[in-house]
Amino acid sequence: MQNDRVTATTWVPVPEGSPFPLQNLPYGVFSGPDEMPRVGVALGEYVIHLAPLVVRSDLAHYASAFEAPTLNPFMALGREAWQAVRGWLSATLTDESTRQLVEPHLTPLARARLHLPFDVADFVDFYASEQHATNLGRMFRPNEEPLNPNW
Repeated sequence: MQNDRVTATTWVPVPEGSPFPLQNLPYGVFSGPDEMPRVGVALGEYVIHLAPLVVRSDLAHYASAFEAPTLNPFMALGREAWQAVRGWLSATLTDESTRQLVEPHLTPLARARLHLPFDVADFVDFYASEQHATNLGRMFRPNEEPLNPNW
């Protein structure tokens, strides 16, 4: 039996091979021309402004997290909120009856200016992760072992 999330399709046009299919939906912060940064999610060749949609949903209690110019408030809500919003997004973007509600909040990616999605609170040394160190080693030493023995 196939997972419905994997086989679900959206009414938003998504080109074949797009890095942003319905099953991905990456969050980010964007602005259009002469607009302030705001939280959105990419789908196909669009970014969807989330605040005006969430405020009109059963998840309106999360709306303030999407009115911020960063993802920090949303990240602070935790896993339960993340799962609820992801489920709501998937349902909204596969339900043809929501099309008129969502379409005014679609911005073509080509017109969107992307911003740092969160406020960095502290330094993070990603090289401390074995996976990141391995990837970096593959780039800098393509014909050798990616990690040195002393790693």
